[in-house]
Amino acid sequence: MRVLNSLADPRVGGPQLRALAVATGLRDRGIETVFHLPDGDDAFERMATDAGFEVVRPGPSQMRPPPNVRANARFAARFLPSVSRLASTIERREIDVVHASMTLAVPAAIAAWRTATPLAWFFNDTGTPWPLDRVAARLARATADEIALAADAVGDHFFDDAVPTRTVYPPVDVDALDPSSVTDKGNLREELGVADDVPIVGTVGNVNPVKGHEYLLRAIARVRDRVGPVAVPIAGKLLDSRREYADRLRRVRARLDLEGTVRFLGHRSDVPQLLAAFDVFVLPSVTEACPIAVLEAMAMESAIVATRVGGVPEQLVDGTHGWLVPPADPDALATAIREALAAPAERRRRGAAARRRATARFSTDRCVERHHDLYEAALSRSTPRPLERVRVR
Repeated sequence: MRVLNSLADPRVGGPQLRALAVATGLRDRGIETVFHLPDGDDAFERMATDAGFEVVRPGPSQMRPPPNVRANARFAARFLPSVSRLASTIERREIDVVHASMTLAVPAAIAAWRTATPLAWFFNDTGTPWPLDRVAARLARATADEIALAADAVGDHFFDDAVPTRTVYPPVDVDALDPSSVTDKGNLREELGVADDVPIVGTVGNVNPVKGHEYLLRAIARVRDRVGPVAVPIAGKLLDSRREYADRLRRVRARLDLEGTVRFLGHRSDVPQLLAAFDVFVLPSVTEACPIAVLEAMAMESAIVATRVGGVPEQLVDGTHGWLVPPADPDALATAIREALAAPAERRRRGAAARRRATARFSTDRCVERHHDLYEAALSRSTPRPLERVRVR
């Protein structure tokens, strides 16, 4: 079987690395992946070709939320040529299944429909705004032979119960993220300049409003007032498009007198070492699908305090694998962090249970198996679906 995986971003990042890991595992099952990428950065193309995979370009540009008028004008202008090129690629490469790998992968879906190629469409977020969420849902019901979800909660955002879907959770590499292999846990303390008796409460994620960093800052002010000094490293890219939000966080940090407590570390490539050094990992997000940061923390046996959003309750069970709290609630977040800090044995128990769950449910091997089943199902279900018969709630 040959699968065309159409990716919306050519850069090396979490989704691209996971796609490559899954493609490598699928190769052992007789499924060969061809990657389809838009113009731009060549780093992932080099990585994929070095691993022996075919890469075709250029792929389609990406549809953006309605306020991005200029980007969407470019998308509209290039839409039909992009679909035609992609359809030609599908036919020339004798593709058996098209994997539209993003919620707004509309050109890939239309190209698959035009060439009568089985389509697996992957919905990976809960934040697509109206009316794009309705457009994507309508087209998926019209064209997709299989609709895959990053978490059950994603399906609740886009579809009603009458729409058949399957959940394909993203993977975590439990071998690369193994707490027993990390020996330099003290490096972060040296970097931050904090004593051994000061707890480290950290998070990993791009500095973005949906990640809820401001609620973490407000919660930490409450924790510090009750338990004393605490170190809070925030690891994640400071995106150019989010400079205003980053500046607002710095103002909140100053207003709460947390400048000696909270450190913005920027992008880090040593996530396993960071997680191993955290006494508590916090995910304060206000919206999520199936956050990789939580899966990585689970694999590293971290004590996890996370908000009950999107697919997070599908990842870990409150009281068994970590602590879950409502989103946008600094008081609840602070209470859970204080509870975790006060109970080292309970942190270890829940962390060990979280790694067992990550290994059994979210490992790369399990993700490869789910992708194999997804593609086989798309092949078996492939039938023409007239657009005019589709109904969307």
